[in-house]
Amino acid sequence: MIFIWMSGKLLFISVHLINYFHYKHQIFKKGKIVKDRDALYLLLNLKHELHIKCTVPVVEYSEAASPMLIGFFNHVLVLPGDQYNSEELFFILKHELIHLKRGDIYFKLLFVVANAVHWYNPLVWFMHKEAVVDMELSCDERVTQGSDYATRKAYTETLLSTLHKQSVKKTVLSTEFYGGKHSVKESRGKPY
Repeated sequence: MIFIWMSGKLLFISVHLINYFHYKHQIFKKGKIVKDRDALYLLLNLKHELHIKCTVPVVEYSEAASPMLIGFFNHVLVLPGDQYNSEELFFILKHELIHLKRGDIYFKLLFVVANAVHWYNPLVWFMHKEAVVDMELSCDERVTQGSDYATRKAYTETLLSTLHKQSVKKTVLSTEFYGGKHSVKESRGKPY
């Protein structure tokens, strides 16, 4: 019995780590560093506002599922090849930098490890999924905290726009700009 449990745990964690390292390698191999002055200036201002001191390069990767933060030690903010207006870019960068500030990437690693240990328990799979949705909702709330109705509406429209552009390639060991359809439904249902 313990052999089956250990095998399942090792297989689960191996699949996620291999997927993560392969995805990260693809980002660095096929992605390109963003050098747009407006985007970098916006990033710098948001880092200052959120009191983030570490370097966060921005990479454009056309196969990215959504804007995301990846990397446990050397964080990289990844943008899909989509064109964003300045308001959308502001929301996206702020959302991902809030994930960075809160250390959400490490919580996601913890969720995967807990899921690996309890790979046989469907309740843990459900809890993992719900924890990720809650993480995204809390990040969305932080982005729009103190904002007026128009700003919250624009943020929700940016979430919906990103959801429609989503592709299927992603890794669970990264943050995402949206928490999926459940997250968008939850944020749309909240009063502004």
